Amino acid sequence: MGAGIYLKLHTERRFNDRARPFIKIAHKYLAALMVVATYTQVLLGVVAWLGFCYDGYMGQCLAHLIMGSSFLAYGIWLLLLVRLATPWLARFGRSPELYDSAMIMVWGLFNTFTEHGFIEEAHGWSHKDLQHTSLGVIWFCGGLLSTYMLRKAGPSDRSMFPAIILIFTGCAMASHEQDTEFSTKVHFVFGLSLVLAGFTRCVEILLITTGLIKSNSKEPNPFQYISVFFLCHSGMAFMSANHESVAAMENIGIDIGTFSLGFLSISFLLFFYAYFLMQLYTDLGSNDKDMMLPTADDGTVYQTVAQVSEIRGHSSDEATRNPHVLFDAADEDDYDSPDMGSTTFRNRSTTVDGISPRSSDEIELGPMRRD
Repeated sequence: MGAGIYLKLHTERRFNDRARPFIKIAHKYLAALMVVATYTQVLLGVVAWLGFCYDGYMGQCLAHLIMGSSFLAYGIWLLLLVRLATPWLARFGRSPELYDSAMIMVWGLFNTFTEHGFIEEAHGWSHKDLQHTSLGVIWFCGGLLSTYMLRKAGPSDRSMFPAIILIFTGCAMASHEQDTEFSTKVHFVFGLSLVLAGFTRCVEILLITTGLIKSNSKEPNPFQYISVFFLCHSGMAFMSANHESVAAMENIGIDIGTFSLGFLSISFLLFFYAYFLMQLYTDLGSNDKDMMLPTADDGTVYQTVAQVSEIRGHSSDEATRNPHVLFDAADEDDYDSPDMGSTTFRNRSTTVDGISPRSSDEIELGPMRRD
């Protein structure tokens, strides 16, 4: 808060403020860290209030909270790509699935060596340890494959392998046998959410690559939010599937339907909160040059990944032109037409004498004839 107030004072207007650039960078990263810290504080507060994760339940409780939070973070990450294709994504020019694949690969490697006896001493291998470890292996192998395939891919190149990994993970979780019937049903709901998230993600990529989802609109296609929401819901469902939470619900007498609808409501609230913050960022960024998204000459704000790819390609083409050529031969109109009264064309120059023309600058030409 102190850094934000300092930046709003604009002290550089009164004297040479050399510290402002460094405070500005620190404020940006602190703002992002504040979101994670707030979520962690709220989550730990709920755990402490309920009295969970004590007396030998620390290991399985942490596993559910960490894994559930990772799926929730994955959903928020996809929402960032859908809702706000940030300028750095355009600057690096990589496929969106490259980052998904890299995260899945690293997380799979971590899970492979931490699912058995990492926090608490384990005595033998149970079917849960084997299944959790095998999921870590498939995440690592699938993420490695997808990362290698997309190592040189551009923003317009997509991959379905991260979504396929989600589908297989959901199928494994849906059939994950538990100690009680209620816990088995909760894991089934979690697995079903992952399957739906992966399936809708595949359909989304298919629609984008075939051009059925248009990339020239200011707002993302509504279908692109479905996979994001199911990922957020899968994270909430998995966090609710720990032993103590399930036992508490059984003691109260709540059935699986009421239990699922309750956590579905929380998923809607979390999705609303994330969407609200991104919408607020967009609205505030319209008045702040440091926060503005890539914008075309016609004033269209490019938000989706495909739109950023298009504007990058457009900018590259314009940069290769001769800055002092007003029009190319291929773009020249037929001036010999007898009914040609006047011709209006748009100034294509990027800079003329050091001045950048506006996209609305036009040059009027009168009738032209050849002697």
